[in-house]
Amino acid sequence: MVAGNGLLYPLLGFASCVVFIYISLGDLTLYHFEEPKMAFVERNGTRFMVDGRAFYVNGWNSYWLMDQAVEAFSRPRVKAMLQAGAKMGLTVCRTWAFNDGAYNALQTSPGRFNERVFKALDGVIAEARQHGIRLILSLVNNLQAYGGKTQYVKWAWEEGVALSSSNDSFFFDPSIRSYFKNYVKTILTRRNSLTGIEYRDDPTIFAWELINEPRCMSDPSGDTLQNCRIGLKR
Repeated sequence: MVAGNGLLYPLLGFASCVVFIYISLGDLTLYHFEEPKMAFVERNGTRFMVDGRAFYVNGWNSYWLMDQAVEAFSRPRVKAMLQAGAKMGLTVCRTWAFNDGAYNALQTSPGRFNERVFKALDGVIAEARQHGIRLILSLVNNLQAYGGKTQYVKWAWEEGVALSSSNDSFFFDPSIRSYFKNYVKTILTRRNSLTGIEYRDDPTIFAWELINEPRCMSDPSGDTLQNCRIGLKR
């Protein structure tokens, strides 16, 4: 019995040490999980379908998910919100996949990205999948919050390549269009650091929104907005 206790106490001490380290350092990584299976939402006529069954969009807007996922102290809000949505039977969440030149910016300047913030977006997508929630990812803001089209125009104007300093030049200036097209390509081809899946191949992403609340005040006809959408497809 003495020999047994002599071995038992060091083992218990070692195990306690491991548990303490795990608890203390667990928050240093973003998320830990196994990937649940999820199929792409497809269209059949006017209906959305998943695995041969109708899919109904029952969702909400939480624009702040990526922003809150950057810092460890606010990250639990992301999981709590997605859990709450899943418990309510919601299926789709709309959120930002942009932050241009602002605090904790994803895109710090044209074509330059903060990997720490990108990993936060990786975590949002992976966490949503855990709860069976699909995402609509918005790619730029019409408003000035989180940078938006104003920041794109400012970048181009500061580099002396913009045709106009008007915010509406976001929709027609070739240099600014090039900035945005490169941004969209970077987002689509991003390989999630947690799941290993490129965003464009991830069924968690239900849809892409080119811009939040688009308005071109200098052209009330809407033609400039339509031409911008067509131009991005090229």
